[in-house]
Amino acid sequence: MEKTEPSMGLGESGSYLQLLLYRAPKKNHDAIVQNLKQSVPWFNKHEVRIEYFQLGNTETRGAVDSAKQSGMQGMDSIESIAKTISAGEDDEEEVWIEQHYFRDYKHCEDVNGKMMRDKGFEPLLKEFFGLITQGTSLIIGGFRRSK
Repeated sequence: MEKTEPSMGLGESGSYLQLLLYRAPKKNHDAIVQNLKQSVPWFNKHEVRIEYFQLGNTETRGAVDSAKQSGMQGMDSIESIAKTISAGEDDEEEVWIEQHYFRDYKHCEDVNGKMMRDKGFEPLLKEFFGLITQGTSLIIGGFRRSK
């Protein structure tokens, strides 16, 4: 797990969270980590906190099994995200999630627009898209803080 804090701005988290979920071949693990580490200063400069995590298949299954064994009503309907997205231990892929914390939705729109126009950031984006599993989707979603 890598976690980084912005050098200024957001404080603890902001009110808008953008999640990205993607797969990458296990052989690209180190290159994905390097790519993400190289992108952090750019996000910090734009006052975005970024965190990234790799799915822990074994831990996830263990937590689900433990919850189901508790006997509490409703726990039998819990499913492991690893099972849902078919990320088994012997798979040749890893599943990653990124969390991008913005002040608000407008901040997210502004920063994403800047990223798409920034020629200096373009090589990192191209490299990233070359490292993730080809033929799969980058799943993205935005979440607002509940009031």
